[in-house]
Amino acid sequence: MPNPRSTHPGTSATATDVAREAGVSQSAVSLVMSGKANGRVADVTAQRVRDVAAALGYQPNAAARALRSGTSSLLALVVLDASHPFYGPVLAAADDAVRDAGLSLSMIQTRGHERTWEQRLAGGISSGYLAGGIIFGERLAPASPLRAWADRLVFVEIPEPGLRSILLDTAQAMAAVVGHLADLGHREIAYFAADYPSAVFARRFRRCADAAGQRGVSLRAEPSWRATFDVETATAAAGRLLAAGVGAVVCDDDLLALSLHRTAAERGVRVPDELSIVGFGDLDMARLVHPQLTTVRLPADEIARAAVQVLTQARAGAPPTADRTLSTPLVVRGSTGPPAARRG
Repeated sequence: MPNPRSTHPGTSATATDVAREAGVSQSAVSLVMSGKANGRVADVTAQRVRDVAAALGYQPNAAARALRSGTSSLLALVVLDASHPFYGPVLAAADDAVRDAGLSLSMIQTRGHERTWEQRLAGGISSGYLAGGIIFGERLAPASPLRAWADRLVFVEIPEPGLRSILLDTAQAMAAVVGHLADLGHREIAYFAADYPSAVFARRFRRCADAAGQRGVSLRAEPSWRATFDVETATAAAGRLLAAGVGAVVCDDDLLALSLHRTAAERGVRVPDELSIVGFGDLDMARLVHPQLTTVRLPADEIARAAVQVLTQARAGAPPTADRTLSTPLVVRGSTGPPAARRG
């Protein structure tokens, strides 16, 4: 077995390091690490190169590999907020899926970069650094440079007309949410909105409003009941909701719902006896509170794998197919119940 020397602390191993330790040329390392060694590098030598590369922690540079070959194996995952806990399972599932296809992942965050993320993604694709992108919950600007790369993109939740999309059945989800609360006896519902310029949250609210209208339920939404996902902002908005005396609240996201849940407990408002709360996402932490959170499940693993599959098929030259719609079921737990006036 090889006994490679360590590279300098704090530095990354290079192809030169691998070649030196394995006693081969850099071209041999390139052939082995790009999967082109068959018939060109002896099997025993190729295995030695792989062993040394693993021991040194060497990874071929994606950009350099793309420029050499003219093709990229790197896909971008475009998300609103990389710190949001929903994207952890998404990233894990997407990474598994792209690895099975011989690809890799990068991530682009749109929060705070609303005016530049499209140019950044388009630049990565046009330069050959990126093979394509999976875009969560965003619409393209009318003059977006990404429209020239439509065959390299797939959109999740917010469809782009004529482009490949993975849709989430938010209409059915909100119909289930409003129906559940209405069946419990609630005739008025408040809406706790995510305060981001994202099409995904606007779409969720419209679906909830449509469902409320169909069931004859009043839906209240106030500008002061909007919040970002940071704890301080969400807690302050939750306090304003409670001060308004609402009895049932639908939240754009589990993080907002959990902020409301905690604030209610601190103020002595009993859930669900005095306040019913419904979240959106079904994060793991939804089951860590008491009572556990009623919420809409977003199937992170299924979403990620479906998006990667669509994009890899497009990369292979497959023609566009009909948009795929994934189910987003309501998971009823302990945070919803009849309004206080009907208890007794």
